[in-house]
This record gives sequence, C-alpha cells and structure tokens, in this order.
Amino acid sequence: MKMRILFKQAFSQLQSAVFFIFCVLIAQTPALASQFSNETREAQSVLRPGDILLVPLNCYVCNAIEKETGVPYSHSVVVANEAADQSQIFVYEAWGKTTKTNLSEIQSRAQKKQSLYHLRPREFFEGQSPTEMQLAEKFASDFSKTQFDNEFLWNNVDENNVEKLYCAEFVVKFINTFLQNPQPPSPMSFTKLGDFWKKYYQQFGMPVPEGEPGASPSTLYSSSRFIKLGLLKQN
Repeated sequence: MKMRILFKQAFSQLQSAVFFIFCVLIAQTPALASQFSNETREAQSVLRPGDILLVPLNCYVCNAIEKETGVPYSHSVVVANEAADQSQIFVYEAWGKTTKTNLSEIQSRAQKKQSLYHLRPREFFEGQSPTEMQLAEKFASDFSKTQFDNEFLWNNVDENNVEKLYCAEFVVKFINTFLQNPQPPSPMSFTKLGDFWKKYYQQFGMPVPEGEPGASPSTLYSSSRFIKLGLLKQN
C-alpha cells in the first residue's frame, strides 16, 4: 500500500513537471514565431547594407553553373547602401574586377522575367549589421579592383601574387569580415556536366578542381548562416 501511494505521488509530480514544460514551450513559440515573422516582413520591404542578392544570369558558363549547382542563380552581390528608391541602391560585386555597381544594372543583366533572390546574414538579424561606411572602407582597403578568377579557385593569385576572386568567393570573403561565425568554403562538384567542365578547364591547362574548396550561389542559398527573404520585388 505504501509503495502504491509513493508511486501515485511520483506520477503526479511527473505530470506537473511535464505540464509546466509544455506551458513554457507554448508561451515561447508564438513569441519567437512572431519575432521572426516581423523581421521577415520588415526585411522584404527594404534592402540593407550587407544583404546578399543572388542573380540569375544568361550566359553559356552561367547556365552551366546553374545546372551544376541546382539553383537558378549564377551570380551574387553584396548590397552597399540603403535607399527608398531601388535606382539609388548600389552593390559590390566581382564582375571583370571587383567593383561597385548600380542595382539597376544588375537587374538588367538578369534573365528575363526572373527576379533576384534576397538573403541576409543571420547575425545581422541578431546583432549589429555593418553600416554603408564600414562596407565602403573594407571594400576600398581590401577588395577594390581585384581581378576576376575564371578558374574558380578558392586560393588563386594573379601574376603579381595578388589574390583573384570570382563572384561567390568575393561575397563570402567580403561578408565574412563582418561575421563572428564566418561562412566556410564548401567542396565543389563538377560531376553533372563533367564533359563541359573538362573542356572548360583545358583552356587553363589544369584538371577539373573536383572537391576543391569554393563557394557558389547554391552554397549561399542553402547555408544556415543566411536568412532567406524571398524574391526581390522591384519598385
């Protein structure tokens, strides 16, 4: 009899504990969901310095990149400033050389009837995002007018031993300078279009860099370090 009473008391205490934990979870979940929802709605209404845009381009190599990586984006850029009118927004990109470009030009390069995709580093939701001036200073000091890397190698230099950068590599290395938890490179794969890439790299006298570290719009799109804010609406 005594054992039965003790069992009932223990079971009752367990029920109370489970009910308390359940109540705490129910109380917290709507708050977190509401907070994220508000941030997402706010982010969709404006581009901020440090945001990332994925761009669907239409060129021979661009189409190959999109087919290989499985996402409809072959270029990526970093938003440089904030403005109510998108025609007054600029971005940083590796295009020929690393440069600052008006967003309208980026949109004009995009494939017809396709929108750019808007990402924001998760840390910029949770903490202090860089200012327009901070981005400008870092770009000018460390990234301005760097040659484009057509070989798509993570650590590659020009004839003067200056690092070359391709678009997604530039975005990652540039934005990493402002992150506490930087985005690492990912192993590159060229298996879907193996013959195409074999011919592509023959012009550089090198084998396909299968498995070598790198970055692409796909790695940015799938990374947990970036919040997906959806297709960019033009205004």
